[in-house]
Amino acid sequence: MPKTLILYDTRTGNTDRMARAVAEGAKSVDGVEVVLKRVAEGSGELADADGIILGSPTHNAKPSRTMTGLLANLSEVPLKGRVGGAFGSYGWSGEAPEIIAQALRGQGVRVLGEAVRAKRSPGANDLTRCKDLGRTVAESVATIGEQTA
Repeated sequence: MPKTLILYDTRTGNTDRMARAVAEGAKSVDGVEVVLKRVAEGSGELADADGIILGSPTHNAKPSRTMTGLLANLSEVPLKGRVGGAFGSYGWSGEAPEIIAQALRGQGVRVLGEAVRAKRSPGANDLTRCKDLGRTVAESVATIGEQTA
């Protein structure tokens, strides 16, 4: 079964809420396994994922330290041809989601849509965009699974 992996980091719980909405959207697609984990717990599953969605809060104009560590090691896993997305919350500047999206693109991941950003606590519109991101990536993963079946 094709798999969508959602890895995220959170400081205040805002990016956690976003991650759960991304997972909810992904789980609405039949025939796709959805795994939601904190970065520190799930980075070893990257090699097995067909879809990769990464999320982090922005801190000092960068992703969290844990996410930055994952991004620095992305080249160790062959990701070319996979699909993905990025999301994150911020208080001031909000660069982390785009930094993540660029890192994924740099490894050959086809990033779907724009990175989802939410200022501070995500509102209803932000959470809807997160669900849409999860669903879009999972639908693409399901299509890949159908082509290989």
